[in-house]
Amino acid sequence: MACAFALWPFRLTFCNKPVLSSFNFSPNRPVLVVPDVHQDLGFLERAVTIAAQEGAALVFLGDYVDATNPQWRSAAALRALANALPEIAESHPHGCLFLAGNHDVIALQIALARASQLLAGQVELPAAVQAARLPDGDYAALLAAWPSAFLETWRLAATCHGFLISHAGVARRFWPWTAAADTAGQTEAFIRETTLAWLGWIENETLSPFFAVGPARGGKLSPIGGPLWLDWDEEFVDDLALPQLVGHTRGNEPRRKYRSWCLDARQSCAGLLEPDLGLRVIKV
Repeated sequence: MACAFALWPFRLTFCNKPVLSSFNFSPNRPVLVVPDVHQDLGFLERAVTIAAQEGAALVFLGDYVDATNPQWRSAAALRALANALPEIAESHPHGCLFLAGNHDVIALQIALARASQLLAGQVELPAAVQAARLPDGDYAALLAAWPSAFLETWRLAATCHGFLISHAGVARRFWPWTAAADTAGQTEAFIRETTLAWLGWIENETLSPFFAVGPARGGKLSPIGGPLWLDWDEEFVDDLALPQLVGHTRGNEPRRKYRSWCLDARQSCAGLLEPDLGLRVIKV
């Protein structure tokens, strides 16, 4: 049985036994891979409807918050989006997996900082935190809607039907080449390591190397971005044994590098992974 988290006071802790279980994709069921939602509720609803029609499981690539379209840039849209995700997790009949995006991690960090300040009697946000908030950045809604038991199910990466799936992509320097002699063993080790990194962040906000920001996105401490921050245009290279499906880097249409795809096309498409037919990019 998975260990339950306790949120008090506004910190997530879990028992000493690590939680390594994750959603298991059926080898015979298609999977709809949904890129960055960014509070676009219409896009979210259409994707869920398509998945139900196709009999597909769902994988979301992260960046659920911080609207890129002014239509969804409001505190009400943020609250609606926050409430929708656990409801989808409970109601989608074919299973659902949420991956974390860089915007989600930042939003949760700000929400936790704000909660701690309120508990300490600080009414106003420090200028640095306030400056980091977007107009719709009342992220306290996330703490209310995303309990620890829900966040515990999130991941930084997954594999499905021959693809490695993450928010931004995985560079060679983050791959556990020495963990096993074969790709299957290395992949298992990578999923285990990223799972522990995510749970470690939930427990005490420990930022592992997987959270690194590369120069392409303004980082200075890592030569290349990790799975939350890798830039498709400047950093991504299709050079792992597995092809990859990612979001994160916005474009006007889905883009391909050799076997891998970036699906972040301004909330207009998703990727349908079919067991025998491979990837089909579909309009949403």
